[in-house]
Amino acid sequence: MVDVVKDALREQIKEHEGYRLDVYKDTLGFDTGGYGHKIIPGEEIPTTKEGWDELFEKDFIRAWNGMEDICAEYNLDIPIKGKCILCEMTFQMGPAGVGKFKNMLIALQNQSYAEAAAEMLDSRWAKQTPNRAKKLSSQMEELAS
Repeated sequence: MVDVVKDALREQIKEHEGYRLDVYKDTLGFDTGGYGHKIIPGEEIPTTKEGWDELFEKDFIRAWNGMEDICAEYNLDIPIKGKCILCEMTFQMGPAGVGKFKNMLIALQNQSYAEAAAEMLDSRWAKQTPNRAKKLSSQMEELAS
């Protein structure tokens, strides 16, 4: 069950990130490539789709583990769909970035999914990537029903 959910999440993240073989500057000016991978200085840059796919899998695992750490730190008992939303946010912003969503995390502690969805949209992240933020916020709000 979890593997099927993770596979669907991988595809959703890839769709939201888009794919580029070449290196480009993201909206914040960072060198980026593949499926939204922020290139670390000194890192070997893949030159093939297969290379970017391997790097995506490492990034995905890092994001999933980061989401699990956030859930443990904030004692979040949320459905797998909520974990997937947090994982995608973690993929995009890292655990430290998601950790700045204090009001959202408090709402999730209380399982107030509509409030968590609203807090997601009340952010700089939502202004920088509005379509993605709206989609993930809508998914979070669906957990309220």
